[in-house]
Amino acid sequence: MISNLEALTALEAEGTMTRAAVRLRITQSAVSKRIAALEAELGQKFIEPAGRRVRLTPTGLRLLEKTRPFMAAIKEALLDDSPPEGGRIVIGISESILSSWGAEAIAQIKSEIPRLEILLNAHRSPVALDHVRSGEYMLALCAGISDDIPEFKAEPLFEEPMVIVPAGLQPIDLTAQSPLSVLTIEPHSATWHHLDKRLRAFSKTWGFSIHVEQTLQSFTCIAQIARCGLAHGLVPIGVTQSLGIPSPCLVRFPDPGLSRPISLVGRNTTFANPQVKTFHRVLSQYLSTHPVS
Repeated sequence: MISNLEALTALEAEGTMTRAAVRLRITQSAVSKRIAALEAELGQKFIEPAGRRVRLTPTGLRLLEKTRPFMAAIKEALLDDSPPEGGRIVIGISESILSSWGAEAIAQIKSEIPRLEILLNAHRSPVALDHVRSGEYMLALCAGISDDIPEFKAEPLFEEPMVIVPAGLQPIDLTAQSPLSVLTIEPHSATWHHLDKRLRAFSKTWGFSIHVEQTLQSFTCIAQIARCGLAHGLVPIGVTQSLGIPSPCLVRFPDPGLSRPISLVGRNTTFANPQVKTFHRVLSQYLSTHPVS
């Protein structure tokens, strides 16, 4: 039953038997047989054709929704038997984190816990959370996520400062150009959900405002576009550091500043896992000695 549900989960995520097979590292025929066995056992149709793809029926979607918490609990229970300093952690990490300071942080954890296998996956934060919700990942290292996800435990790590990369790295006077038009992350991102509220709340205190002229899906692309003089970019400071943009060229926000929350997110039972406890401790220690500021 478990392997059959995993096949249905993979099919929901990938949309084709071929991609689901690659995800599960089995043959396409094996995926079809597992789905057929599940349908025969429960007497329901769980998939239907959708053009060249396959989609889940409403019954199939309800089945996964009801069984995801149990699947996640089973996977966590199996991981609990791993040696304290070994085992494996599967984690989804925000792309802007992994492409900046996150990779170095993971490398430090690996150097301190060499027997711990860490499987990395890069996503936008909401997508990483979806994989934790489905039980595919144990943890998500997220940007813009704080405590508004009741089914999870979110451990705050720090607040990463946001900065403006001025077009062509030329000095600008924020108050003289208010509102300042910038290029920043897409409005559906978790980071923008926090930034938008904070920008509106702090603009009166600062004496200037920010106008979002255009959005993209990548902070790295935004910073590069700004460096080349095409627009002002609003990005996390870690991204500018990874690109080697000199700190004096950046425009920082006056008090109370502008930042995005960085959190480690998982289920309560996951944080009780010995490997996760060690991972969390070493990550927190690294960030305390290597502040992103």
